[in-house]
Amino acid sequence: MVDIITVSDEEVYLKNKAKKKIDILISAGDLSPGYLDYLINEFKPSISIMTHGNHDKRYYPKLYEEENNSFSKVYKGVYVLNHGVVNLKNFINKDIVIAGFSGSLAYGYRPFYFKERDVSKFRREILFNSIFKGNRFSKIDIIVTHNPPYIKNTIKKFGQSHTPSKSLGQIFFSFFPKLWLYGHIHPKYAFQELDFIIKVSNHISYLINTIPYKFIKYDEEKREVLEIESYKKIQPKVILFN
Repeated sequence: MVDIITVSDEEVYLKNKAKKKIDILISAGDLSPGYLDYLINEFKPSISIMTHGNHDKRYYPKLYEEENNSFSKVYKGVYVLNHGVVNLKNFINKDIVIAGFSGSLAYGYRPFYFKERDVSKFRREILFNSIFKGNRFSKIDIIVTHNPPYIKNTIKKFGQSHTPSKSLGQIFFSFFPKLWLYGHIHPKYAFQELDFIIKVSNHISYLINTIPYKFIKYDEEKREVLEIESYKKIQPKVILFN
């Protein structure tokens, strides 16, 4: 079992009073390098992973140097997945596969923004990665994006600059990860359910909003999400598909 802390968009004061053992820190974007550095020092995760949000461009010079599938030069100690896939057994001896895609659906340059057609590169990287041969429902553990995927009957209210991506939604059903983490849509402004359990036949996936933070227990051997909590335990809304 691994303990995960996932964060995005809002920098809130978190103190590890219980001295929780955190295996993985995951950022879904729009957080400063200083804040992630603070969380790393406070929770001491074994590995830290991030995707970029649209506001992260402020921390880079005008010419962005690609940091995909590598440790960031700006977010010290954090592994960046702009459009990539990584198996954590390379870092923490846990057979957990994480894929990440950065940016929000809007006009602008990668990796801070994307168009629907840009998602195809992310899809190809997953498809052609050798670890995904076999049953499409059994290989990928976690997908992290800043922008939410479009999935029918989930997120219903959003502004033009916070539109869920149909192309990411296609990836969701193509690879059906055990856990999809996203940011961008702030719960305090949305006034709607943003955490979901998606059921397709006998398969279950969790679609979880990471703002401002969630603690997640994940059994990597059984490939099951055991618990999700923020300031209280989270009970996601169940969405059924035939």
